[in-house]
Amino acid sequence: MSGVTIAISLAICLLLFLWVKNQQKSGSKQHHLNNRKLRPQHPHLERKLLKLLGGNQSTAHRLIQQSQLRHPDKSADWHWEKAIYDLERDRWR
Repeated sequence: MSGVTIAISLAICLLLFLWVKNQQKSGSKQHHLNNRKLRPQHPHLERKLLKLLGGNQSTAHRLIQQSQLRHPDKSADWHWEKAIYDLERDRWR
């Protein structure tokens, strides 16, 4: 094998290694969020969101998880308020 072929092979291996590492990080972040407390401190927020969603708890859970992925530094109540705000805003468009 020539030196160029070896260099290309090493570069491909490095890129593959970095991609796998990134996938592992994403997976562990998602796993961490799945274990995070999803309930708001103020129960009226949960009731309001579920009312807006017709009682669909899986959709509420998904909206809160997505918000946590985008804004991991925010409080649980903030995520519930954001989901409520977004739903109400989108319904009046």
